[in-house]
Amino acid sequence: MHVGVLPLLGSLALGGPPAAPPVPQPPAPAIRQASGTAGIYPVPGMGPPGAVAAVGALPVMGTGHAPAALPAPAPLVAAKFLAPKGTRVTAFPGSPLAKMYDAPAVLGLRPGYVYRFALTNLPYAPGQTLYPEVELRGVLVPRAGMKYMDYPIPLLFAPADIARALEGAVVTKVIYLEDPEKAIPAETTADAPIEVPEDSEKLALQAARENGRLMAIVRLGNRKPSPEELVTTAVPGTILFPGEKYLQAPPLPPVFPFWGVPLFDPILGPRPPKEECLLNGDDRKDFMGIGAEGRLYGLNATDVGVEFTMGGKRKVTTSCPACICAPRYIIRKVELVPAGFDLRIGLAGHVGELRPAGLLERVPVLTEIGRDKANEFVGRVRPMAYVGRVGVGVLIGMNKPAAVAQVFGVKVEGTYVEPEQLTAYPTLCPLTVTKVIDPAGPKQVGDVVTVVIKYANTGTKAATDIVISDSLSGRLEYVPGSAQTDRPSNFSSSENEAGSLALRWELPGTLLPGQSGVIKFKAKVR
Repeated sequence: MHVGVLPLLGSLALGGPPAAPPVPQPPAPAIRQASGTAGIYPVPGMGPPGAVAAVGALPVMGTGHAPAALPAPAPLVAAKFLAPKGTRVTAFPGSPLAKMYDAPAVLGLRPGYVYRFALTNLPYAPGQTLYPEVELRGVLVPRAGMKYMDYPIPLLFAPADIARALEGAVVTKVIYLEDPEKAIPAETTADAPIEVPEDSEKLALQAARENGRLMAIVRLGNRKPSPEELVTTAVPGTILFPGEKYLQAPPLPPVFPFWGVPLFDPILGPRPPKEECLLNGDDRKDFMGIGAEGRLYGLNATDVGVEFTMGGKRKVTTSCPACICAPRYIIRKVELVPAGFDLRIGLAGHVGELRPAGLLERVPVLTEIGRDKANEFVGRVRPMAYVGRVGVGVLIGMNKPAAVAQVFGVKVEGTYVEPEQLTAYPTLCPLTVTKVIDPAGPKQVGDVVTVVIKYANTGTKAATDIVISDSLSGRLEYVPGSAQTDRPSNFSSSENEAGSLALRWELPGTLLPGQSGVIKFKAKVR
């Protein structure tokens, strides 16, 4: 390992940059941002010689072979300035490179730099100017067909934010790309993102790293920068203005020079970024199973469960996964208000007399002793299903009490009941189920898509009492009345743990070998 990487690895393990950061010298020709760190993605014109933006080209340790290439990160971050009507945004203020635009305006920014902008022509504040500071920490990793400039991060300066900043408060907004598996189940639009209040910037950054990928930190209302500071932050080649198609290489390196180290599994390779797209279908978490009384267990959000009876046994299978690429940004907002002022007054004179003084107080020791003795509680708990991961392991059936535990004087007895069947692989199951999104391709927040679930009996025996369940992600909202089937069915829905709905179709009758069916419904991307 290169000696220059040792202090960097130590700093990442401790959660911060090294005390004296050296000039970054990547040990491999491909580097990318580690999720949740302050590193940056390499982009054209940035980084040391020989660095490239292609990730996934690192050889697998111990094999000399390269894993499958990961999607390449975007070279720029699209940023959309959302401010009251009439507000003007000036990029590179106070420098010969200054350019002014009317809000809303979309600019392309290089990650790793600190930008200063000027907001003028503010509502109800003629002649006033604010200088928001923007730190770019992450970039989008577009998929096939995605244009990264079509998914800008929202730099939202609401009238309330501007008013608070003019009154002396400092408004900090931490913007992150939300992890779809931790999505807030709320409807939103690209120009009206979700804002969650936080008590401090530290907590806001922690929440961003825990729930997605940190993208930007915006500060509004801090001190007015000097002319020298404005000129220093005006780095040419770091902003792509509207109408421009090319951007020259910047003469200065990024402010955040710490490169993320792509730690990855020696066999599976690097973990691909997942915040841009949400997966639906398949059985992605706890495997589903049929309990002793014939009920389905393990249906989590984004899962598709298909129950059926074949050969006198109740079975369950799932569908292939369907992917919707629709990035969504969340804002964590912090307001700091000055609590007082410091005033220095010179000492004119002081005459005083000092003498020993004391106060003695005797307080008797009060003792409270409480003794709680739990009475023995004996109960038999019978789980309805055994949930396990498919891999190297053994499933053992039990029909007697299998565990006796003694915890703080309380005895617990439990009986484990083996399920009749765990989730079957679609390729090995006689009932084949597929799930697709129509139309295909990237989506925007607010788009309505059609979800199509097709099922077919590819076996040699008839399937009866088919029940299809689709538990939607928190990013999807079912459109009422849009469910359609090509055969009679009983449709119902219920709330799931993700804040969306679990849809259920009961299909009575028999599905003979070779027969098939289809279910369709519409969902809105939140």
